[in-house]
Amino acid sequence: MHKLPGKRKVSYGADTVAPEAPALLKDAALEDGPLTPPFVPPDLGDAILVQDTPPSQNAAISDTLAKFNVVKTQLLRSHNRYLVKWKIALIHEFGGKKLSYYGKINDISENGLSMFCDYNVFFNGKVKLVMTLPPLNVGMQAQKIEVESKMVYTILSQFSFRIGLEFLNFNDGEKKILMDRLESSNAALKPSGA
Repeated sequence: MHKLPGKRKVSYGADTVAPEAPALLKDAALEDGPLTPPFVPPDLGDAILVQDTPPSQNAAISDTLAKFNVVKTQLLRSHNRYLVKWKIALIHEFGGKKLSYYGKINDISENGLSMFCDYNVFFNGKVKLVMTLPPLNVGMQAQKIEVESKMVYTILSQFSFRIGLEFLNFNDGEKKILMDRLESSNAALKPSGA
């Protein structure tokens, strides 16, 4: 028995030596020569060897690249994001039919959100989102907010698809309701540098 790190015990039987090859294979190997031809290295006379380039040793270049990545990230994440797990419906009208996909919000900000969905969907053009905000107190009704949005990306994330959406148009006063609700929660993630 052998114990492999992080694995189950593996038993190879009582003998720790490899078993003999069947007689049929031994006879074939003797008559025809080896089963696989010997390895012959290629001639590298005219080849140009390419090595991986090491990271830049120039501190100025490294600093410039690091600052660029920080600025790029801050431009993309200019608003606070809030981690919520609210129910959401994504509705797309296509050929007179309404296609609905249901999921949960992963994170949301003032200008968009990402949601998890069981389906790999992406539509060009506008889609409608219907978010269900859970009640703040027992006995109150859940609040629904509708917003016209644009899909930005869909990627596979763990066991479902993550869809990024950008808000375009809210119904009257619903953006204020949403922002008041988010700002009163404790689920905010601040953008870096804020």
